[in-house]
Amino acid sequence: MIRQDIYVHRYNWDVLVFYECDRNDAPYILGLLDDLGADDESYGKAYRNLNSGLVDTGLTYTDPMKRVSVVVFSKTSSKAQFANSWFHEVGHCAKHIAEANMIDCNAEAVNYIGGELAMKMHPIAAKLMCPTCRH
Repeated sequence: MIRQDIYVHRYNWDVLVFYECDRNDAPYILGLLDDLGADDESYGKAYRNLNSGLVDTGLTYTDPMKRVSVVVFSKTSSKAQFANSWFHEVGHCAKHIAEANMIDCNAEAVNYIGGELAMKMHPIAAKLMCPTCRH
């Protein structure tokens, strides 16, 4: 598991990102969700996802009151699949931040939030899309 902590200054928002996760990482991530007060439905979905052992999955949990999001990427089967998961989860996270800040989810600002997240994730994400760096 690789952890990256991101801060989105404009929205005073913390994003905890976990890459290359598998079942062994479930207790740690679930502990974070528990600490954030995840509701039973969100926690249950995360529990099933993290303990499934499946590759090519991800999840995003957000606590808008604490202004923090947790983004998790399982191990992926290919660099293209990582890119797919990356764009998907960045989209969820950007939408959560926008909603918490009462930004219309159809507004251009949501894409700017996603772009900022992607740029900050890039140093790690790029390695997961590079066939030489992946292993």
